[in-house]
Amino acid sequence: MPNIEIREFSDLESLTIASVEYFSKLHNPPKKQTFLVPGGQTPFLFYKHLALTINNWAGTNLLLSDERLVPEKNIMSNVGMVKKQLFDNINSENLPHIVEIVGRSNLTDSEQILVSLNDYTKTLLPLTAAFLGIGSDGHTASLFPRFEDLFFNPNLFFKIDRTSEPFSRISVSANVITETPHIFFLVSGPEKQSVMRKILKTPNKKDILPVQKILRKSKGKIVFLCDREALDF
Repeated sequence: MPNIEIREFSDLESLTIASVEYFSKLHNPPKKQTFLVPGGQTPFLFYKHLALTINNWAGTNLLLSDERLVPEKNIMSNVGMVKKQLFDNINSENLPHIVEIVGRSNLTDSEQILVSLNDYTKTLLPLTAAFLGIGSDGHTASLFPRFEDLFFNPNLFFKIDRTSEPFSRISVSANVITETPHIFFLVSGPEKQSVMRKILKTPNKKDILPVQKILRKSKGKIVFLCDREALDF
């Protein structure tokens, strides 16, 4: 089993502050570094605190763990969210470089997006650290249940199509995550209790959740940063 640490915090605010402290300790400008960062709603505070904490972003690349193939101005766009929560709050002209998974590409040409993305991101590896969220179904990035055959994709990124969504997703391969030396999961809210219970109570049984498959193969240090509600079981 990998080296796993569980840290409990009173609320999302204190959890977020701790995650930014980890980021700051690993962040070493102007050295070229790449951090895998999360989308979704949980990391809103994470990005806002990063903007207030980090002053020198020289050499820093931010690589989103996943993205929906929607325009940047769409509320579902992760890159749009990061720009709003992080870039708009940085009091400096020195911004990090964010890899725009979609960019100016034709949203319907997912194959070209993947070719360009996989080719470009090779130059940004290895990762310094990964900061990720976990869904209530145990997914991380866009590695969802019932798509397990795709997780350990030989490409750095691949496409996922879910019948429940009107858009495609681009997700980082589980291989990229498992090769990362420092992995931090930000876990908040009572809806995450069942996920954390399975992770903590059934670590040696058959893989149940997508995140458990990643844990089994991860080579680095893994830290779960959880608020009290996520561990209240």
